[in-house]
Amino acid sequence: MIGFLDKELTVLEDLGTALRTNRKHRGDTQTDAADRCGVSRETYRKMEHGNPGIGIGNWVRAIRLYGDIGQLEMLFPTSLFDQPPGAKR
Repeated sequence: MIGFLDKELTVLEDLGTALRTNRKHRGDTQTDAADRCGVSRETYRKMEHGNPGIGIGNWVRAIRLYGDIGQLEMLFPTSLFDQPPGAKR
């Protein structure tokens, strides 16, 4: 996907996998999860696949319900400002 680093996409995919695992462990369907998060089933499905187009607020809600809020730190492991200007991201 243009505009996102492979590392960023991998983090989102990992978060989505964790959501799916925890949702299934709880015995919820994607529809149940979507209702709990206040999003459509299609939006929730995209989250489980790590779609980077999903708003951060939706991720926060889903992670609070089905994950560990500390997982949000995965989204920001380092600042892009920690790199020298002109360095490859």
